[in-house]
Amino acid sequence: MNGINLDSFEKNTSKRAFIFTGGSGFWPEKMTDLPEKDDIIIAADSGCLLIGEFSKKQYEISPDIILGDMDSYKGESIEKLYPKARFVSFPPEKNDTDTALAVSTALELGCKNIIIAGGLGGRLDHTLANIYLLEYIKENGASGIITDGKNRAYLAKSENVLSSIRKYLSLIPLDDCVFGVSMDENFKYPFKAEKLFRKRFVTVSNEIVSEKALITLEKGSALIVESGD
Repeated sequence: MNGINLDSFEKNTSKRAFIFTGGSGFWPEKMTDLPEKDDIIIAADSGCLLIGEFSKKQYEISPDIILGDMDSYKGESIEKLYPKARFVSFPPEKNDTDTALAVSTALELGCKNIIIAGGLGGRLDHTLANIYLLEYIKENGASGIITDGKNRAYLAKSENVLSSIRKYLSLIPLDDCVFGVSMDENFKYPFKAEKLFRKRFVTVSNEIVSEKALITLEKGSALIVESGD
């Protein structure tokens, strides 16, 4: 797994992409979003190293596409390691990050679901840039998740049913103000407010006390973050 034919991928109705990218801290054994047979796997630069870590802790996978300037990759020859992958090279001086290029590639292939594995921790500017790609993904008609195993983040919908797999649950406004926020009685700290402001908010480190819990949001853009110890 995976090594799919990119030409046949055009006929794949599920069209889900897994993007492995760099970052500091990766817990593949804690991943709850896992690549499936028909997914396209993209390695962005040092994401090749994360694919190796994932293969050791979960099951063996191979990238279909490897892209970037490879300035962060330190390891065995890519061509020898993944001979069947399609390699797309970019110069170090470019207008996008490697992760953003990988997201654009997935969207161009028609992917409707994009999971970014890694990309958190390490440099703060890269972490923020990767998280904000979730908005870019949504604007292009797809849904996105970013996760390093311990943490998992995605854009909130109007109704969000959540499980208690990870200990902490936070709702983080992305707009200056979001409206009609509710965290129901299945949270340790139920919360309800007509307005929630980005500059100061209290919806951090809540906990789910039953099997399922519900977050609702009437208007505005916000990030849901699941985090474990």
